[in-house]
Amino acid sequence: MTKTDSVAQPALITAPNLLTFSRLVLLPVVIAGVVTRHGYLAVAAMVLLWITDLLDGRLARRLGQSSSFGKSLDSTIDFVLIYSLFIAFYAAGRLATWQFVFLYLAMLGILSLQFAQAADGGGELAATSLGKVTGALQYAYLLFLVALEVLPVSRFWSGAGMVLFVALALAILLNSAECAVRVWNIVRSPRPRRTNP
Repeated sequence: MTKTDSVAQPALITAPNLLTFSRLVLLPVVIAGVVTRHGYLAVAAMVLLWITDLLDGRLARRLGQSSSFGKSLDSTIDFVLIYSLFIAFYAAGRLATWQFVFLYLAMLGILSLQFAQAADGGGELAATSLGKVTGALQYAYLLFLVALEVLPVSRFWSGAGMVLFVALALAILLNSAECAVRVWNIVRSPRPRRTNP
């Protein structure tokens, strides 16, 4: 094979991808801060985590290093991070059981769409119309939960937390409904029969 025959592969180890990956390094720091009641540690790590999420895509576009791998890495790490933190907050007693069950069922719905699309031979998962809004609200709610680690207990913060959770719940419900419709359409779509050679 000559140099002209080979297909250029995008670099996997890039500054934006390393920035994305750094969120996995920061995740245990946030969890440790929450579980050990070191709120300022959790807040500092969460703010850094959020900043890396804001910068990685912008940096990739600016450096011309956007890739499908980078996008997949970003969404996978976001998914792991968001639901790991929800589990940690529940285990630490900061989320009510009904809130956790609701969030966890939403996660299962999103996973079912991904599995259905993968089983159907689909490539990259198409974004839902409320996917970005739901993700932003999940991050906002997690930032709020982390901030509660250092804020004084008050009715105001409890009320603000409930308003934010209700907004997140509505976004999740609408996003989950769209996911359910997509899964239903994938399951119902006729599949071509495979022939044995």
